[in-house]
Amino acid sequence: MYFPRVVSYGHTRVMRVAVITLICTTVILTLRLRASHSKQPSIYDYTDGRPAPGNNWRTPNDTAPSEEVAFLDYLVRTYGLTNEVTWYARRIQPSYSAGKRLSMTEVSKKFLPGDFTKARGGDEERELRPEKSVKLPVTKSARGRQVDASALMFGISTTYQRLTYADNSLVKDWERWLTDGNGDSNGGSLLLTLHQASKDEVARAGGVLRSLGIDATVLRSVDSGDATSRYIELLHLLKKYSGAFVGGGQTKHYLALADDDVFFPSMSKLVEKLSKFGPTEEYYIGAPSDRSDWVVENNKTFTYGGGAVFLTMPMTNKISQLPCLQQDKRDEQSKKSAQWDLSLYDCVTSQSKANLQVLPSYHAPEDEEAYGDRGISNQGYAAGIQPLTLHHYKNWHRFEAGKGHLVTSVCGEECFLQRFRFRDDWILVNGYAISHYPDGVDALPLRKQARESSKSMAPEDGEGVEEKVVVGSRLVVNKPDRPSDMRVVAWRGRKRTWRLLDAKVGPNGEVWQAYVKRRGGGNWFGEGEGRLPGDTVHAEEEKTDLDSVIVLIWEP
Repeated sequence: MYFPRVVSYGHTRVMRVAVITLICTTVILTLRLRASHSKQPSIYDYTDGRPAPGNNWRTPNDTAPSEEVAFLDYLVRTYGLTNEVTWYARRIQPSYSAGKRLSMTEVSKKFLPGDFTKARGGDEERELRPEKSVKLPVTKSARGRQVDASALMFGISTTYQRLTYADNSLVKDWERWLTDGNGDSNGGSLLLTLHQASKDEVARAGGVLRSLGIDATVLRSVDSGDATSRYIELLHLLKKYSGAFVGGGQTKHYLALADDDVFFPSMSKLVEKLSKFGPTEEYYIGAPSDRSDWVVENNKTFTYGGGAVFLTMPMTNKISQLPCLQQDKRDEQSKKSAQWDLSLYDCVTSQSKANLQVLPSYHAPEDEEAYGDRGISNQGYAAGIQPLTLHHYKNWHRFEAGKGHLVTSVCGEECFLQRFRFRDDWILVNGYAISHYPDGVDALPLRKQARESSKSMAPEDGEGVEEKVVVGSRLVVNKPDRPSDMRVVAWRGRKRTWRLLDAKVGPNGEVWQAYVKRRGGGNWFGEGEGRLPGDTVHAEEEKTDLDSVIVLIWEP
């Protein structure tokens, strides 16, 4: 006969303790394992640091003896810089003595007449005085309350998570081109739809936008499909909500569909460009930024708008009735497309006679024909061109456009990304980067059908390959604005680059820009700065154990 084994109380207690211990160990190991895996980087992460909270670099208990010292302390603790840095600061006064903006503005003075000093974070006895101010010639252009974007209404679809990432970083970028910089709207309106958002999230998003002065209407996206479905929905919503402005006495002449990562740095210029397309006529307009907004198929170059498409009201009324823009009548081809601007282009050009009018920003097929591959396109943000649009500026180009654009509050829209070449071989691309060429630098003129370079110096992007580019027949590419003195930077030996890390408004309305070169050896070759294989002209930079900071203080 079988008798079941009786477990004593002591054994039961031991077993319970063992089970509890096993469970606790499993939980701890799981948490450690999760912590050991680095978080997948967001599309808004960038390599030079992490987004900065707040607008003031002083803390409540800050006892720094000067604004310069307080700013350095803020940079060190916020971006994880080495406690000791090499430091240089200079005050700048904009001089509105320039005529038309040039590709390269020559400055007769030295950028760095002295030398860098070593500074230590947290040292209250430091005295960091900026170099005496230098005047830089800029073209007088609109800023702040002088910008009138009341003819525009923008439609953007995104998610609440993207909108609020990094302390509302994306919203703060929109603030730069949808307000006057002083907490009031510049007249431009925003219709925002949030994909898969709750009612509370929609309400919070609206509150944040309006608190910054953005004239915003926020809705929950009814369509839960792909981006094309959401932007078709957004098109119909724009048509509906634009009527409210007409009834209120304010007319919106142009409705815009835009990706959430499109930045409009020159709103006055954009309005001027659009005004050439009569608002009472049917116009379908695209504003591509750089080469990534163009595609080549069968030896023809196309763009579908580059994530920024503008429609006059008559065109909106017309295309909103097209069968391919009705959700229940979309064909399988358009349902498979993740690019809403491509789907819109295919629909409009196949079911109407409308052509896509193109307003190029950094890149146009004409550039490659005229200047070659090494000319304008590959220099990117450092080309000396005033941009009309920026696309993928954060996740692709690692550029904090909102911070760089802050300087326009002092010197106007046209000074953003303006290139200045100083007598001592320093080049400033305002709001983007500062570069030093210890072994010499030159600015070679780019002439149509001419490819010239010096034997002792090489163009920044090397020799290009000439390509014949044919534009698609349903595109009307408007002539891009290009400075009359288009130049490419050429240099020998070493190059040292400081990239914009942060920008803040100072106590007296001045704009403080912080450019940083990280410790370590070698140049950081960002956009448009790639070295070709076998390059024997350019040398690597010497190694260093300290981060280096250059601060420019633009005075109003």
